[in-house]
Amino acid sequence: MMKRWLLSLSIASALMLPTASAVADEAAHQGLKNQIEIFKDILTTAAKQQAGKEHARLEEVEFTYLEGQGVVFFIRSARMPWRIVSPDVPEPPMPPEMPEMSGFAQDLKLDRVVEEGLRTAHRVLSQFSGEYSDEWFELVEQKRELAWEARDLNREIRDIEFQRDMQEQDVSDSALDEREKETEAKLAELKEKQATLDAKLAEMKQALQAKQEEVRKERLLTQEKSIEAIESVFSSVLCDYGITLKSLPDDEQVSLVIRDASINRDKRLDNVYVFDKSAIGRCDSQPAELLKQAQKYKF
Repeated sequence: MMKRWLLSLSIASALMLPTASAVADEAAHQGLKNQIEIFKDILTTAAKQQAGKEHARLEEVEFTYLEGQGVVFFIRSARMPWRIVSPDVPEPPMPPEMPEMSGFAQDLKLDRVVEEGLRTAHRVLSQFSGEYSDEWFELVEQKRELAWEARDLNREIRDIEFQRDMQEQDVSDSALDEREKETEAKLAELKEKQATLDAKLAEMKQALQAKQEEVRKERLLTQEKSIEAIESVFSSVLCDYGITLKSLPDDEQVSLVIRDASINRDKRLDNVYVFDKSAIGRCDSQPAELLKQAQKYKF
């Protein structure tokens, strides 16, 4: 009886040991989590207090802890250029090439292509200047009208040719000849208008390319300033207040991930920085040196 009781007690004790260990681990992790929360608050406050440094403003700061590796901070800047100018694409597309108006026989199909293509271009241009896009849209309407007029004139020429074919071969109709000349003259005038419109559209397209280059340079400058500001404030806070992470094991790291820091071939990449806990402890008010020692890569 006593042996059975001792056996039951041993089994119960064995079952309780993992539970007690798990509770201890949870308490230790909670302590570290509290320290990370304090560090996060210091970081966000420091970013807000960067006088005159709008690029240091943080939109969100999140973190997680990886056992045996360390704590990882995920930061997104409110000043990243792709969130300001265009959240979906890295660069606005150029307007499609304009359809040629020669070959008027494709009148209806041409008209639909012209309208669809230019409306797409109008949406692109409207990102930059309402006045500029209105001017473009006026050209859209003019070109659409030309397509309709060309269709009507081609139909009239076909009617004239049909009427001439129905006549006897030795019979000449001066009225039909005159009508055909007038219609062809109108077509020639339409082609001249088309050439004028094409020249205007080419000029506007060149202006758009210049605007795109300006936007691209502004984006790169904004990107560089945003990254530099985040690097500066994070390394400074880590150097001055990294001691608050006292529950973080000395052989682990503090990592920083700057979300959407750059774009490569239409893919958004994060900047990753890995700081050794030992290096943080040795930081003597030299955040630039701490940043220099960090492992850096894009992912």
